[in-house]
Amino acid sequence: MPVDVVSDYLEAVYTQKITTTDLHEGLFREYFSRFRNHAEAGWGKQFKDASGAAEWEMMQRIERNLRDFTAHKQATITGDLRKLLQGTDGKRDRKEWEKEAMRVMKRHNGLYLRAELDTATQAAQAAESWQEFERRKYLYPNLRYETAGDERVRESHRSLDGTVRPVDDPFWDTYYPPNGWRCRCKVIQTDEATTGSGAADFEPPKGFRQNVGKTGKLFGDDHPYFNQAALDAERIRDNAARMHAKVSRQEVREWAKENDFSLRLPHFPQPVGMTNGEVKTVTGKPHRQSASRNQLLYILATLADKLKYLGTVADSGEHAAVKAWHYYSITLDGVDYYINIWRLFDNETERLGIHAITDTKPDFGGP
Repeated sequence: MPVDVVSDYLEAVYTQKITTTDLHEGLFREYFSRFRNHAEAGWGKQFKDASGAAEWEMMQRIERNLRDFTAHKQATITGDLRKLLQGTDGKRDRKEWEKEAMRVMKRHNGLYLRAELDTATQAAQAAESWQEFERRKYLYPNLRYETAGDERVRESHRSLDGTVRPVDDPFWDTYYPPNGWRCRCKVIQTDEATTGSGAADFEPPKGFRQNVGKTGKLFGDDHPYFNQAALDAERIRDNAARMHAKVSRQEVREWAKENDFSLRLPHFPQPVGMTNGEVKTVTGKPHRQSASRNQLLYILATLADKLKYLGTVADSGEHAAVKAWHYYSITLDGVDYYINIWRLFDNETERLGIHAITDTKPDFGGP
């Protein structure tokens, strides 16, 4: 962890510029970047390179889970540090507090963080594998649980070794690996006979009682970091969403500088493009899932056949260069995205560009 980031974070905590529900941007970016990099390594590709709608939806679930986990990890650390502020005679001396604070940071950025990063990799790999299991279950309808088979295997996990259950069996909703910190268990798809339907004799630790391939949550909702008062948890999530939107906005704008955007739709003879100015406008407008809206630009050109045409209207005259507005929509993972395309004259040349992607259904009165 960069020394300057930690120093600035500790300064903000000691001077009480941030509370447990606030986020230090530098620390958030460090944690989130590391978690996402490890998750992408587990999945096998960068999330911006999703191959289609289904993969993009799952990757977005993972990103949202990682941003919330990052925020709650920071909130937990901040809570630990704030408890150290009060000594027996009032507020602790700065040097004394920093000495104790560094022990807290070493714990969270050492053993804890290494285990969490390993889990992000393993869980993302398991999530990607589950998508393949679902696609191939018509050929291989069952799954077999396998441990690493050595002396390090936990007895609770060993008790599951060799268990064969159908892909759709509720058993996998709880016992799909990883089933604990640094779990090395895996699942193999097979057509061999099932081994019965008896219940397992152990419960995975908190944070692992789920099927990551279904939920997209590399860290389950019952992870101890998420154990916050309801109002505090809501504020933390809101701050995490805003921070995630800011991160994605910067990343997408940088991506747009190096990549040409071209969306081909059957209604138009020429492709719909986006200038860097339009990318800034699109990513700067509000949306209830701003980060996902921003990252939709990575794959929008591949989703042309999934876009629903809503209609068109002439410009009211408010925009001198704009001749007409065209509206499309797409729903991904339960979220609506409305694409506003303008037809305008740019340097006396007619072109089509994306002006906005919003969560508001158009009324055909302009943007």
